[in-house]
Amino acid sequence: MYGDANTTDVLQEQEIVATESDDERRGLQTLLLPLLFVALIITTNGLSLAAFAVEKRLRGYNNYFIINLAISDLLFGIILIIPSMYAYRGHFPLPGDDWCRVFNGVISSVQFVSNLIIVTICIDRHRATYDPIGHFTTRSKRKAIFANIAIWVASLLFWFSFTTIPEFILGYTDRSGCFPWFARNPTVNVVTICMRFIVPFTIILVLYIRIFVKVQQTTGRKHIRKKFVASISQSGQSKSEQEEEGNEMEQRPQATKEKGGQKVVKRESASEVRSATKTLLFVAIAFFITWLPMCVVTIGFSIDPAFVNPRLPSWFYLVPLWLAYVNSLLNPLCYVVSQPLFRKTVFGLISHPIRYCRG
Repeated sequence: MYGDANTTDVLQEQEIVATESDDERRGLQTLLLPLLFVALIITTNGLSLAAFAVEKRLRGYNNYFIINLAISDLLFGIILIIPSMYAYRGHFPLPGDDWCRVFNGVISSVQFVSNLIIVTICIDRHRATYDPIGHFTTRSKRKAIFANIAIWVASLLFWFSFTTIPEFILGYTDRSGCFPWFARNPTVNVVTICMRFIVPFTIILVLYIRIFVKVQQTTGRKHIRKKFVASISQSGQSKSEQEEEGNEMEQRPQATKEKGGQKVVKRESASEVRSATKTLLFVAIAFFITWLPMCVVTIGFSIDPAFVNPRLPSWFYLVPLWLAYVNSLLNPLCYVVSQPLFRKTVFGLISHPIRYCRG
């Protein structure tokens, strides 16, 4: 039907069209996958905030820090829409260098808020473990709100200044990739990863080990008390006498004030302690798993940049970067696993949302 020359032209045109179709398909995949990931972050953290809003029993002192963590992860997920567009278009979607500088400052600040909240939760749990009475009597929801506000102010002031001011002073521009100025300096980049991950995780690790040791000691005392009750039961004491002597060790340090001549215990309940400690454990594990690869790649790049750039594909550096973003997705899953009431509320919002709207 076609001559040789015409047939060749048609095949070349078909090959060009097929190549363009493959490029468009790959480009569409680079957009859909990040947007799907962003949608999951926004949805899970949005459900977390909805659960806190509809269930008053979740809005306790300890969960005020979790609420702030969910807010920071939700905002971070919204900000990730811009990197998703960058992955699709191949360049920064907002025009001008100033927008790029502001974006780097905002995303660094919001991401560090999440890390700083985890450290704050660990510090608060450490005090609750070693000074349960003092912690319980001085804590309040207003104090938790002020602490959460202070976290945002400190993170925004430091990271926005650290990221944007040097770029304006140095006149550093990166129109294609919109990388921050410290990403091009291996030494400074290691300092940033230390501030973002190594130092916070070291604090979390040390404090949680101390919390674990203290909890084990407390559990051991309870075990000794049970043995003591069992041993004195053989001596012919009554049940009331056994309970009185067996509970003496626990009752004495918990009394903080007197009401009507009777001592009243003022400290966290056992279920509240278990829930808060378990939530902290899961959140800390998620923080370590998602940030460790980014830390290893950054340190390797600082030691020998040639080890990363020419030998490894370009996407290799993006994998640990986006894996650190996964932390914002794992945090709400940690709440579901560690808190039964939170899990029940979230599943109720998914299965019967009208019931909560009417309530």
